[in-house]
Amino acid sequence: MLTETATHALFEQHDAFSHCAENDVRFVAAMREMIGWHRHHSRIYDGICRQYGFEAEQVRRIEDVFTIPHIIVSAFKERKILSLPEDQITRTFTSSGTGGQVSQINWDAVSERRQEGMRRDIIATYGLLNPEQRVNYIVFNFEPKVAGTKGAAYSDLKYTEFAPAAEIFWAIQGDDCGEPQFKLEATVAKLRDFERQGLPIRLIGFPAFTTFTLKHLEEQKLTFRFPPESAMILGGGWKTHSGAAIPFEEFAALSKRVLGIPKARIRDVYGMVEHGVPYITCEENHFHVPIYSRACAVDPGTLDILPLGEKGMLKFVTPYIRSVPAISVLSTDIGEVRQGCACGRPGTYLVLRGRGGVQKYAGCAISAAQLLGQ
Repeated sequence: MLTETATHALFEQHDAFSHCAENDVRFVAAMREMIGWHRHHSRIYDGICRQYGFEAEQVRRIEDVFTIPHIIVSAFKERKILSLPEDQITRTFTSSGTGGQVSQINWDAVSERRQEGMRRDIIATYGLLNPEQRVNYIVFNFEPKVAGTKGAAYSDLKYTEFAPAAEIFWAIQGDDCGEPQFKLEATVAKLRDFERQGLPIRLIGFPAFTTFTLKHLEEQKLTFRFPPESAMILGGGWKTHSGAAIPFEEFAALSKRVLGIPKARIRDVYGMVEHGVPYITCEENHFHVPIYSRACAVDPGTLDILPLGEKGMLKFVTPYIRSVPAISVLSTDIGEVRQGCACGRPGTYLVLRGRGGVQKYAGCAISAAQLLGQ
């Protein structure tokens, strides 16, 4: 009989960065459990495991989780892969792909609950969960009525739940024809309104739109000051509307000058719709790997697992998802996995170096360029 006891036990651990021997044991047990789940429910994943002669019993130590056969993210751009019947799927999300390269991922109720729980636990462990303090939000993403199935828009909506909302303003709104439009002047007016109210502010969403707005404010010699509890939670590609990279230190200095929000209150989010685990930066701007997943870099040619600190294609494993056999995915992103962050948190963190693959998956950045008039 298939059970998910070990997986439930892992997601009952609420300190998101409490990497220790006990949680390693929990993670290994959860991964073994979900390997069995997906082999039983997905002929595709069972076939992949058979091809490599892989059995769940081979995963004995935390290092072994990286030997679990993966599905490359491009597979989710080509076909719908499920481990549950369609009538058990409660949510479907797509990536911000371009040129027809759009991924799709599907959740059942249990997968959704686990994903939302770990996001909340990560935010809480970072000290950004504040149920007592009302805040105003400006979300640099699509308002719900034009967001459709975009995974990034859903995620940003969820980031407005970690402090009670006095008001939520969406910077990308539908026009009379339902087409998305970036509302720059309305955003500036809302900043004035929120400053007068005196509540903390949280800016959520795409860095490109946030940067465009802050640079516009500085050009207009406009500055604002908000309470110290204010914060930014951004993610989706650090490129301007012209395609140039946005150095984080430069952005943090701009934020401090224009809004008074310091570097330590700016958090970046890295993730992909095919994987579902959010990687959020600490005070040192490092993407920490939570106890609910593990990451490694692999050699692009041999797929051998690389030592810590060496650059390769990033591979991720997580047991949270039961609706799709995405427990082990190989991304097209290039980076390193390191440990020993100056913030003092245990475990590993990611250093992103770029995109791999034949085609560059730059959906969020391209979408920003289009809406900003590029």
